[in-house]
Amino acid sequence: MTETLDHAIRIATLAGATIKKMREEHAFTEQLKYGLELLTSADITSNDLIISEIKRAYPTHHIISEESPNDSFSIDEPTWIIDPIDGTVSYANGHYHACVSIAYAEHGHVVIGVVYCPFVDELFHAVKGAGSFLNGKPIHVKEVTNLSECLVATGFPYVRDNVPELTTYIARILPRIRDLRRLGSAALDYCWVACGRLQAYYEGSLSPWDMAAGRLIAIEAGATVGHYNYQRMPDDLPEEILGKHIIATSPGVYAQLVHTLEGR
Repeated sequence: MTETLDHAIRIATLAGATIKKMREEHAFTEQLKYGLELLTSADITSNDLIISEIKRAYPTHHIISEESPNDSFSIDEPTWIIDPIDGTVSYANGHYHACVSIAYAEHGHVVIGVVYCPFVDELFHAVKGAGSFLNGKPIHVKEVTNLSECLVATGFPYVRDNVPELTTYIARILPRIRDLRRLGSAALDYCWVACGRLQAYYEGSLSPWDMAAGRLIAIEAGATVGHYNYQRMPDDLPEEILGKHIIATSPGVYAQLVHTLEGR
């Protein structure tokens, strides 16, 4: 995995530097995708750069990207799962919580995850079975045993037709946790669980590119991951990229948060 990891890190760093430069120079434009989701020209530039670099190194590999529609989500063959900017709204508004997310999968499993936030120069990475790292140093989840000790993150969808459901979950957990955050990048939320800045993260619906890299980084740092209020269906995506009602926590509070979200 060493060569593939090196390529993933190199490409994520290159894309991160590109989007950072575009923002510093106010050299990006904004539009709406599907009439409701923010898309910037920096997303497209980053997407094209990442795909070009992957294809140059691995011309036969498959690519799943947010900005390059693809109906196939199989990860049995060598597959790259990329989000050229995770946290586009944050990016466009000058926030730091935005990143480049690159994962590599084969034989049905994500085996490499790289998440790079160029605005604070933080690069998270993990290789399956080999631990998680932040700027080359090992990271681990924060050990907690009660929800009252937990800073928890969540996210909201662009389509806001389920606001009552979202507020129900918040009402259930808010009295029992230390505090709640909505930071704007699923990939970084996973990574912040991994390094102990958050003790839990949950969200109702993610796409494969939102979660593939960050989920592996959280797991390799010792997090427990799974789903709440969800029964797996036969036609669902592989578990590695299944973003329905996801949850990632420090192990000591996983069951507590699942039970609380489910109203038990």
